[in-house]
Amino acid sequence: MAASLVSVPVAFLLLVLAGSRAALASETVEQICAEATSGGAHSDLAPFCVASLQAAPGSDGADARGLAAIATNLTLANYTAAVATIKALERRGGWTAAQRGALATCRTRYIEALNVVHSAVHALAVGRLEDYAADMAVVGKAATDCEDAFGAANAGGGSSPLRKVDEDAVNLTTVATLIVRSLKK
Repeated sequence: MAASLVSVPVAFLLLVLAGSRAALASETVEQICAEATSGGAHSDLAPFCVASLQAAPGSDGADARGLAAIATNLTLANYTAAVATIKALERRGGWTAAQRGALATCRTRYIEALNVVHSAVHALAVGRLEDYAADMAVVGKAATDCEDAFGAANAGGGSSPLRKVDEDAVNLTTVATLIVRSLKK
């Protein structure tokens, strides 16, 4: 009887502590995103940062360095998915010659960026934050180059079939870079 009386308060305490830790972790993601995106042109990315990171496994309880690694890995996954999307669009066909050229440019730039993301992951892991920032600047340019290629191909006013993919790529790259910059402060 005494053992069951002790285990109920202990179980309740563990439940409360687990709930407090989850709330604290969410606040940590929110705080890190708010700090990383504040004071500049990227304050509008705070909600994107929070939503992206909170959905990622391992973000609860992660510190800023851990969230930077998670954001970088999300960027890697996003760019990998972008290449698959581009290849599917190319297979689908029905594109003008200029649009096929734009898709080829997008595929090439995203594949190049994937190699650079791997370099950025390594730079972050060993603490070379300046190298990380330089790598991620190159990575982010792939998505803008893709949009530019479609802007030229669709001079008649058509929209890019990769607009959302490119937008997410730029946002993830920017969030990851901003979190790493906040580590230097």
